[in-house]
Amino acid sequence: MSEWTIALGALILLLALASIALASRWYFAPTGAHRAAPAAEETVPLAALLRPQEVPANDIGWCPAERQDRLHAYYSDGRRCWTCRTFTPVGGAQ
Repeated sequence: MSEWTIALGALILLLALASIALASRWYFAPTGAHRAAPAAEETVPLAALLRPQEVPANDIGWCPAERQDRLHAYYSDGRRCWTCRTFTPVGGAQ
C-alpha cells in the first residue's frame, strides 16, 4: 500500500468516528422529558409561607428519656429535647 492510500483510509476512519460521535451526542442528548412538571397541589401559596408561626423558646429542662437536664425547645403544646429529640407534651414529666 502506498502512503497516499493509508492517509486516505485514516482520513475516512477519522471522519466516520467524528460523525458517529456527533450523531450519538444528538441522539442521546437530554431533553428533560423524563422530569415531570410539579403538580399544582404540590405548590404552596405565598400567603401560607408568610403566615406567622410559633417561635420556640429555648431553656434547660429535665429530659425524661435521658434523665438529665438538657436544652429543650418549648412550644405551646409541649417541649422537645435538642439532644435526643424526645417530645414531652404539656403536663408530662417535669
